[in-house]
Amino acid sequence: MKIYWIASPFSHEWALCPVRRLRELGHEVVLFCPGDSPAARRARELDIPARDVRYPTRLRDVPGSWRCMAALRRIFRAERPDVVYYQMIPVSYWARVAAWMAQVPVRVYKPPSLWELEFPLYRLLESATAWMDTLILASSRSLESFYRAVPGGRTRTQLSYYGCPLGRFDPRLSGDAARKEFGIGPDDLVVGMVSHFIPPVRRVASDIGIKGHEVLLRAAGTIVGKNPRVKFLIVGDEHRPPGRGDYARRMREMAGTLGLSGNVIFAGHRADIPAVLAAMDVVVVPSLSENVGGAVEPLLMEKPVVASRVGGLPDVVLEGETGFLVPPRDPEALASAVLRALDLSPAERRVLGANGRKLASSLLDIEQVVAQEIALFQKALAAKGVTRGQSAGA
Repeated sequence: MKIYWIASPFSHEWALCPVRRLRELGHEVVLFCPGDSPAARRARELDIPARDVRYPTRLRDVPGSWRCMAALRRIFRAERPDVVYYQMIPVSYWARVAAWMAQVPVRVYKPPSLWELEFPLYRLLESATAWMDTLILASSRSLESFYRAVPGGRTRTQLSYYGCPLGRFDPRLSGDAARKEFGIGPDDLVVGMVSHFIPPVRRVASDIGIKGHEVLLRAAGTIVGKNPRVKFLIVGDEHRPPGRGDYARRMREMAGTLGLSGNVIFAGHRADIPAVLAAMDVVVVPSLSENVGGAVEPLLMEKPVVASRVGGLPDVVLEGETGFLVPPRDPEALASAVLRALDLSPAERRVLGANGRKLASSLLDIEQVVAQEIALFQKALAAKGVTRGQSAGA
């Protein structure tokens, strides 16, 4: 198949994993994104061909949006891809309209999260334009429910999680080196959180960041009051839109104000996430808005997860089986669930972790995810009377 993959400038590696796998299977896949973007740089590292396409910086830039759609439409009409695949708002709008106008046989949207749908404008635009898609790949049951309710979307929506290579996450990996680096004793219990620092957004919560760092810090006070041997290892860097301020710094100050400086470790950005996860006993995902999100990697490392009952997190955090669910924005509920997990014996936590890896592996194995999506593309092409897409990688 000839697949044009329209990427956000800030697409993470998880968004490029399917491109790499499709190319390994013999399909012709080309990435479209700004040539100087993080996505393009990562594509070059992965030897994925990328074409330089400029996107408007704001959805409200109507002239820029029309120019972008017109440019994409010309390319699609001239080069006739079998599939145009797009992932992230607002880039998805320009690709969706352009592909529909160019009559591309299969137009596929795979939203990575529910985050954009928190905003009324995006929710309205999705409801108004999703009918242009041939296929919507919902990456959680919450997204599936939303798109099945969109007019005309019911029969075109399929549940398909974002896949990742499982080999990177080896639960046999020792966390001793990370514990030593951070001064964590052998008898300490470690509660971890791996996430960007994303400041509060008024439409979601004016006083709590999207990933819920404040919720964790307030819960930490209760937890340390009951067990002073608990350490909190917070991994991630600043994700700061212009004008938001130094949110990560404010979280460090908050930990100090709460008297938690001796128990909370801010590790910053880490490239060795599996090794750091190996040092943790329990992982928390206290997000206010999330898809499957930060629960996947700890589950693949066989760590029990305590997560907010929002978005796609209940798909992978099963109460009492892979971890525990709590209401969002509730520090006391989070503290209670974390203490419950820490009160389990190491063997009991290992059972939860093993269940988590089994579940996450069954849903997110990149080879299975891509095979499923290829079959869906080929079925859609066949329904349009297009057969050339079945020649490669079939």
